[in-house]
Amino acid sequence: MEDADLYKCTAANDHGAAVFSVSLSVTESTCKYHRSVEKREKKPPTEEEMLKILSGADKKDYERICAEYGFTDFRGILRKLKEMKKKVDVDVGGKQMWLHSLKGNTLFDTILELKDPNIKMFWFQVNLQSDVTVFSCSFYLLSLFISPFFISPSVRAFPPPPPPPHPTPTPDEPLKFLTGPKPLRVTERQTAAFEVRLSKKASTPPVWMFKGKELKRDEKLDICVSEDGLTYTLKIKDVRPSDTGDYTISIGDLTTTAPLCIERKRLQMYSAIEQMDFVSASTQCSVGVSSCESLSVSPLQVTRLSGVQVVKQGAVHKLVFSSVAEEHEGRYSFRAKGAESEAALTLADPPVIEPTLLEALSSQPVTVKAGETATIRIPFRGKPAPRAAWHRDGLELVEDGRTVVEHRGGCSTLVLSRCVREDSGHITLRLKSDCGSASATVQLKVIDRPKAPQGKVEFPECSGKSISMKWKAPRDNGGRKVTGFIIERRLAGKKAWIKVGEVDGDTTAFCNDKVEEGKPYQYRIRAVNSQGTSDPLETEQVYPPGVLPQPQITDVTKDAVSLTWAPPAQTGGAPVLGYIVERRKKGSSMWVCVINGLVEDMEYEFRVTAVNRVGEGIPSSASSSVLAKDPTRAPGLVRNLCVTDSSNTSISLAWSPPELGDRPSGYILEVRPEDAKEWTKCTKIPIAGTSYSVGGLQERMKYFFRIRAVNEGGIGEPIQLEDGVLSMPTPGDVFNVKNQMVVHAGCTLCIPVSFTGSPAPEVTWLKDTIPTRGREVITKGKNHSQFLISSCQRSDSGPYRVNLRNDYGEVHYDINVHEVQGTVTLQWNHTPDLAGHEDTHYIILKRDMSTPTWFTASERIYSSKYTVIGLFPGRKYYFRIIARNLIGDSDPLDSKEPFTIEKEYCEIFFTDPAIVLPLKDHAVHRGNDCTMSCAFLGRPVPQAAWYKDGASLSGSPHCWQSSAGGVCTLTIPTCTAKDSGAYTLRVENNLGQAEAASYLPRRFPGTVKTTSFSLISL
Repeated sequence: MEDADLYKCTAANDHGAAVFSVSLSVTESTCKYHRSVEKREKKPPTEEEMLKILSGADKKDYERICAEYGFTDFRGILRKLKEMKKKVDVDVGGKQMWLHSLKGNTLFDTILELKDPNIKMFWFQVNLQSDVTVFSCSFYLLSLFISPFFISPSVRAFPPPPPPPHPTPTPDEPLKFLTGPKPLRVTERQTAAFEVRLSKKASTPPVWMFKGKELKRDEKLDICVSEDGLTYTLKIKDVRPSDTGDYTISIGDLTTTAPLCIERKRLQMYSAIEQMDFVSASTQCSVGVSSCESLSVSPLQVTRLSGVQVVKQGAVHKLVFSSVAEEHEGRYSFRAKGAESEAALTLADPPVIEPTLLEALSSQPVTVKAGETATIRIPFRGKPAPRAAWHRDGLELVEDGRTVVEHRGGCSTLVLSRCVREDSGHITLRLKSDCGSASATVQLKVIDRPKAPQGKVEFPECSGKSISMKWKAPRDNGGRKVTGFIIERRLAGKKAWIKVGEVDGDTTAFCNDKVEEGKPYQYRIRAVNSQGTSDPLETEQVYPPGVLPQPQITDVTKDAVSLTWAPPAQTGGAPVLGYIVERRKKGSSMWVCVINGLVEDMEYEFRVTAVNRVGEGIPSSASSSVLAKDPTRAPGLVRNLCVTDSSNTSISLAWSPPELGDRPSGYILEVRPEDAKEWTKCTKIPIAGTSYSVGGLQERMKYFFRIRAVNEGGIGEPIQLEDGVLSMPTPGDVFNVKNQMVVHAGCTLCIPVSFTGSPAPEVTWLKDTIPTRGREVITKGKNHSQFLISSCQRSDSGPYRVNLRNDYGEVHYDINVHEVQGTVTLQWNHTPDLAGHEDTHYIILKRDMSTPTWFTASERIYSSKYTVIGLFPGRKYYFRIIARNLIGDSDPLDSKEPFTIEKEYCEIFFTDPAIVLPLKDHAVHRGNDCTMSCAFLGRPVPQAAWYKDGASLSGSPHCWQSSAGGVCTLTIPTCTAKDSGAYTLRVENNLGQAEAASYLPRRFPGTVKTTSFSLISL
């Protein structure tokens, strides 16, 4: 008991100190408990302990935690937790902490013992409530978190002051109330709490009484006692007016009483009575209170009215009219505890127009003549009076000098004075009020004489005997059908009109057959209806067309000439029907209308005359003379522009004529130095030939060239050399070398070349356009080079090229080398008669010893030595030489002995059989095919044989064998268990044999399903 006291906790550092106080009360029970031998059952926690446990847990874990601790009042503890969230203003002490850093976060916390879990807590900063903090509150722990952006030097929290220490009661001290219940005044629907504290524990629990009845703990009432057994609390939840009165607590002979009063919420109208303008409706008023027991609305004022019912739905009161009549019209008031609202009930009828009048207006249009006044009057009903508006074809009519709108009583009148045709249309009266709308439509027709016929009069045919015309009906018939057209005419220049005919209203054409040829006439046409005759449509007075501008020539060929011209400025009042085109030879005065049959290379002139229905106009002036021939096309691109020679001061070029376009008359050659941007012509006039040497160039300067072809048709597109050309001499030509060489197999091939060039050109030897890299020996000098192959083969035959190149150009020379096998070289003496005869030459004949027929081996041989090629080895040949000139052939010179070409032999090597690709073991599914393949080599070609388990498969019908190209294959179709075993392939020739083995297992896979025929390697 001596431990009961006020304890303080002080935390200090270099920056300051924080102090917190707490009171400790110690109670001693008179009962002595003896330790039981048996294990004591664990008591479930009290309500306060359970609140401590649940205050730090998640809502989803509340039920599980209550079950673990054996707490059964789960709903009651949830209500307690909800009440803890309600906030009540309480000033709670202060606390100081020193901040270590202005950049970090600071956390303040304090442990509180709350009597009311619904208490509302605030943190204050320099006597001002902090609104920049984040705080969390559990049942016993209140924390404040301040971010680094809102740290202040002084932050205070105000916890409740510690309770004063109570003296420890003695056993002989009488029981009394240390603090009794205080009178309470709470707001309606809030929680009221009475609390008493005893001087010591009572032997019997206290009894709470209200209006003579003992209070028990239930959903509305909560009776609890503190852990020390000295403080008793009574809580009344959701206080209503019926809970007001005196509350008494009795413990033995001790009794104390405290009153409970409530503050009623001020009556508030949430919605006033609504104005009603309908035939049958209900008015309503919503009162903003939670309970309506204290409201009394007397319906005595309205109970005398028939068809009226007062309905109350909570805070909402309604006055319902089942059948509204005129006696219900008026103002109604609602009063409740000083609140009042009013509304008016007004009877209203939607606007209505009699159906019979609507039917009459739709079936009978209003018809007036143009210039008269139209009056439309429509009566209607409606309360209140609706707004009326007149519309014509969707547009509202506004009063002006001709339009007057009157609204009197239940009638609306529209007056249109001096009506015109444009006033015709659908006239609509639209009535609208808050109760509805109505409309009535009537058709207004304003009739008048028709308008004049449309457009210009057309004359499809004009001749010396008749004139045909046609026109279009008037756009506006005046509201009445056109009954006919009146046609009149007069001579041009006269004033009197004469009626020449009349047609009905459906005909818009007329033919006047009483005319005199050569006289101009003017016509007019009028439309007629029941109201009169329209204005006339007059035709213009027609004259011949005016003169045309000079025609222009657009295209000329040897057979035709194309002309264009502009229409005449004066058409004479009638459309131009056509044109007359005439031609004449230049220098002639005779014009001809037919223009076909032009003579090539003849010069012509042309003129054009316009024609209308009156006749021909004035001819145009003659066109420019033109020569009848095909036009010359511009030439195409020049081909094969190249450099043929160059020196220190000149560059020679050559080219080929273009393939497209007409033949060029010359060429324009242009040059541009490397350091310039503009092209300069090499000659003042086009170059006639296909080559040209450009002189006067600067030494060692690079020049660019382009050329274009030109003729009478124009200038062609230019073509340019891709690379520039240096004004330096190119390497000299190759000389002292043959372009054809024939060499026997095994003989030496030697190709010497000589050349010139400064600086010394680089020499490159090529064979078949590829640099040679083989058995050749190449010797290079300043002005010569030699290509040498010591022993020729057949592969050495082909085209050879020697390429010379230096900084100023490149040249090449080609030599064709033929390596022949089985050749015979013939040599004879010249015939004395051949001297000085250019056309004399030799013909060489050959024949095989097996045939008497001679064949020509070669002809036109001018030397006395020749090598015959194309002979077959192993055969014997005779040769004959004949000299031939313009007169004839000489006697033949035959060889005395035959010449034989020896056969060449090559060494053949034989090898033992060898397996290149051995056999592999196979595993296949039952019913599938199995194929085994093996590759082998050997010369002569070995014979292949298959064996199964040592037995030969030759001729076996259960398998297929094949051997081709050194590959031997064995196919076993539809494998079964009998086909399993060891398979051997044996290849054998005269030099030896070789074998390859494969094994096909007896056990087939049976658990894998497959549709593939491929083999699986083991």
